[in-house]
Amino acid sequence: MRISSRYISAPAVFAIAILLLQVIFFQLWRLILLFQMSDDAQGVPVGILFQSFVVGLRFDLAVSAYIASALFLLCTLPYLEVTRNTIVRRISSVFLFLATAITFFIHLCDIEFFKFFNSRLNGSALQWSDTPGFMFSMIWQTYPVVWYLLLYFFLLILFVFLSVRILRFITSWGRYSSIWVNLFWIPFTIAFFAVLARGRIEEKAPLTWGLAYFSKYDFANQLALNPTFTFLRDAIYDVGSKENTRVKMESIAFPKADSLVRILTGRQLSDRELSSQRLHREVTFSRENGDPPNVILIIMESFGASRIGCLENRYSYDLTPCFDSLACKGILFTNCYSSGSHTYSGLFCTLYGNPLIFGKSIMKQVTGQNSFHGLPSILRKHGYETIFFTTHDPHFDNMQGFLMSNGMQRIISLSDYDASDKLSTLGVPDHVMFDKAVKELGALENKKYFAVLLTASNHGPWVVPDVPFGELPEEEEDRLRLNAFKYSDWALGRFIAAIADDPHFSNTLIIITADNGMLFQPIGDMDLTQYHIPLLLLHTDSLNNLHGRQISRLGSQIDILSTIMGRLQLNYDDFSFGHDLLDSSETGVKFAQFSDWLQVGYIEDGYYSVSRIDGPQALYRVDTTSGRVASPVSLVDSLPDLATDLNRKALAIFQRAYFNMMLPMRQLKKFEE
Repeated sequence: MRISSRYISAPAVFAIAILLLQVIFFQLWRLILLFQMSDDAQGVPVGILFQSFVVGLRFDLAVSAYIASALFLLCTLPYLEVTRNTIVRRISSVFLFLATAITFFIHLCDIEFFKFFNSRLNGSALQWSDTPGFMFSMIWQTYPVVWYLLLYFFLLILFVFLSVRILRFITSWGRYSSIWVNLFWIPFTIAFFAVLARGRIEEKAPLTWGLAYFSKYDFANQLALNPTFTFLRDAIYDVGSKENTRVKMESIAFPKADSLVRILTGRQLSDRELSSQRLHREVTFSRENGDPPNVILIIMESFGASRIGCLENRYSYDLTPCFDSLACKGILFTNCYSSGSHTYSGLFCTLYGNPLIFGKSIMKQVTGQNSFHGLPSILRKHGYETIFFTTHDPHFDNMQGFLMSNGMQRIISLSDYDASDKLSTLGVPDHVMFDKAVKELGALENKKYFAVLLTASNHGPWVVPDVPFGELPEEEEDRLRLNAFKYSDWALGRFIAAIADDPHFSNTLIIITADNGMLFQPIGDMDLTQYHIPLLLLHTDSLNNLHGRQISRLGSQIDILSTIMGRLQLNYDDFSFGHDLLDSSETGVKFAQFSDWLQVGYIEDGYYSVSRIDGPQALYRVDTTSGRVASPVSLVDSLPDLATDLNRKALAIFQRAYFNMMLPMRQLKKFEE
């Protein structure tokens, strides 16, 4: 078969054919994701799901165009054009197969990432790139890796087979493309690929992920995205870098940002606070406590409200009998939210009272050294010994380095337990850590202490020990995850029972909360089930009394610092954004704010706003008692003024938090001396 026209460029035909082939495979990956997430797709009209594939073409073409344009230039080298030179054919084939292997692997990883975070793969997946061994071990133990790899290699081999067939077909034309013909087609072909890669012909902005939001159904919107686009956009733009983060923060410019911060925090900001961008107030009590209690702060892994009986358990099983019993003996806040969706965010925001900003984890940034004046520093100044307990490697998420440089004195971690107790990559089970805490804290005879206990068993690979916590029936489809959740509750109850009547733990304040919530049938990309968490305050001297209280006041992890200090009645320098949730005299707006990569969630007065950097805003009505979104339909268009107001507040506090963290921290030293 000979070429029908001498004016056709074979390299251009090859590159365009490969582009179309990749788009077909990207759509196939989208179909696989739809099949895997069929439960989330329920309720979405078939026509809307079909439109997801149509809208997704723009993102698929954009990704494919980058690869195809590089392939085209490689195949069009003068005298080394792909139909003329065997070496060029091999080099171009290697490039194509490597690029495709990477994009297919990103699509593969996106499946479980979407299941867990209800979001397409993005730059937050790089948060743990410095601990690959830990992450690979956890992934291997948690997910069906072998089956996923078989799927991956099957699709990759199929793509290789088809692309080789295309190349052979073009080279079999029997006539080389003229060098001048190839040169003539270069600008037109590159321009064609450039338009596809940019995704839009509008002058102001190229294709952004926000353009995938075409419907009122969040799942359909996210299905339209291409994970290679979302992931590499974050990686290339590196929003975690100091410069790009600064530019984005400075672009959020609202004329009344400082007045909004005053309204939100209830503080009359001083000239010093306005000029330095750092919030600071001196909190003093009319009579400082002469015998403050010890403090045990328990941060439960993924202990979301959607599985807790006394909050909003959405399962038919009683998963938290221990916590529910404890809630009858203390103060339970039913309307509390985490500040992020990761363990490091829960740890940071709870201990230091600062909102989470986007970008790389502040716990891993060098600017995190000696930077934050939170509960460890405050209580250490008051003579408390500060101790942190974890079940696994203390260097994961740079926990040990960050905490010890910001007020924590001791770290009890994996190496402090018997090696035989290790069950998985997450180290020892929760009850082993709790037993260690009883022993270590009980030995502190006449010294005040502040102990943070971070559990981990309620996380993949969901390995639990053989203990009598009451396993779920064998036929339960989600048995592994629910067993891990119920086991963590059992371990918590066992710990509280161990210290309830132990004189070593008299006069001890216990705070039980979670690092983040747990997704349950999400209806939005920042679904509230991911953030709704418990906050329970107990005191060992009253554990045998049934005098529980439930408070529906809206709050979040950034309020825990102020709430604890309010119970201790100790004077302190407050650099946080939170409120004492038990202080009725506190002024300021009752709000909860949280963030996830480039999105900021904000709840106030029964409404929930999702502000997206470089993307559209969403607004929902939320039930303030259950924390459930009343309807998945956004109200931005019907309530534009309210949407604008909540958007301004959310981003104003977010912007202030960013500059708050960037201030040189040597200014805090005098408060720690």
